[in-house]
Amino acid sequence: MALVLLFLVHLATATASGLVGFGQLDGSPFDQPHLHPHTFLLTPQLIRVRGYPSEIHQVITDDGYILEIHRIPHGRNGGSRNQNRILPSARNGNGRRENRRVAFIQHCVLCSSADFVMNDPDQALAFILADAGYDVWLGNARGNIYGRRHVRLSPEGSEFWDFSMNEVARYDIPSMLRYVRDTTGAQRVYYTGHSMGTTVFFAMMNYHPHINDWIHVMAAMAPVAYKDHATIYKLYGPLIQSAYRNMERMGVVEVGRLTANYSEATASLCAPLAPTKPVCDAVRMLALGPNSGYIDKAYQPVILAHIPAGMSLNVLKHFQQFHTSHDFQAYDYGRQRNMREYGRPSPPSFSFRGVRAPVGLLYSDGDWVSDTLDVRRMAQQLPNLVLDYLVPLADFNHNDFLWAENANRLVYDRILNLFRKF
Repeated sequence: MALVLLFLVHLATATASGLVGFGQLDGSPFDQPHLHPHTFLLTPQLIRVRGYPSEIHQVITDDGYILEIHRIPHGRNGGSRNQNRILPSARNGNGRRENRRVAFIQHCVLCSSADFVMNDPDQALAFILADAGYDVWLGNARGNIYGRRHVRLSPEGSEFWDFSMNEVARYDIPSMLRYVRDTTGAQRVYYTGHSMGTTVFFAMMNYHPHINDWIHVMAAMAPVAYKDHATIYKLYGPLIQSAYRNMERMGVVEVGRLTANYSEATASLCAPLAPTKPVCDAVRMLALGPNSGYIDKAYQPVILAHIPAGMSLNVLKHFQQFHTSHDFQAYDYGRQRNMREYGRPSPPSFSFRGVRAPVGLLYSDGDWVSDTLDVRRMAQQLPNLVLDYLVPLADFNHNDFLWAENANRLVYDRILNLFRKF
């Protein structure tokens, strides 16, 4: 319990030294022989260091947030294996006929685009899709390391952080998908989400039902909507709620800001031979479930150096709200502001009836965040469920969907097969 509290305190008080030195390939002030060379690399650099092409794109949402998203236009083989074609009428921004399939991947809470490229090429989802011939786009939500800019607001002010998953679903995901479609000429894309990346997809269809027509099929890894049975809230719900209240009293609006100092400390303390590594393992276990041992222990410090990637406190409170309300609903601002935002004293529920796009669910019994019972409740309400897949390992946990060395065989092969059907 104390370790979980320490983890939550870190989210609120991570050093504010900024990103000075973070993401430098050469000449970093943190060049240390005991640190893995990937420790301070940003997503485009993590892509290039594995031998893939990478692009950086800027997307401005309708409410002014500037999101950096990352593209792997083709695999190491140039994408020649891709034999799939989109509609003949589709053209990209340069007027050339487009003949490649486009995949969009969206991250979890306190995560970033980096989470899908922190593994070997045959083990990371983004690389696997690129080598299979997909044009891969990695999204970033407002508030993380790649979404801390706005056309008018400063991240140093509280107004910048006055958002929940409502806004990520209403503005961020639609803006990124629109940009990807406009840039590639693809009328439809293949969507993969992990955790919050699934939550905002389902909520988005309540705001923009027409976006169903932009999606070939959606693959939902460790999907999150209902949270009645989530182990993490059953075990630590009162502690988490108390921590959030204390943060609010202290005026905390941003949590888990990623900095170079934090990455250096984490990579050092969680290194395979560090005497403090058992503490890192214990924190991860208490926060996300028992360690499965499927993640490369030598690369784990690099992974931990890239998370948490930052988010608004309201987003974390929104997840807690799903558990306490026993509902999948919009953010609860309190009666007075709810009346202004929704015209009613309580937040409206999000419905699955409007999710017309085909959806595949991929989940596991060992997940403390996305419980099997809650996923099955969701499955009963999805009108176009095309895959209902339980990972056949009891100890496969929430983060194993991202970084486990056997996720390629257990999860990503299923996603590829699902995409091929559409």
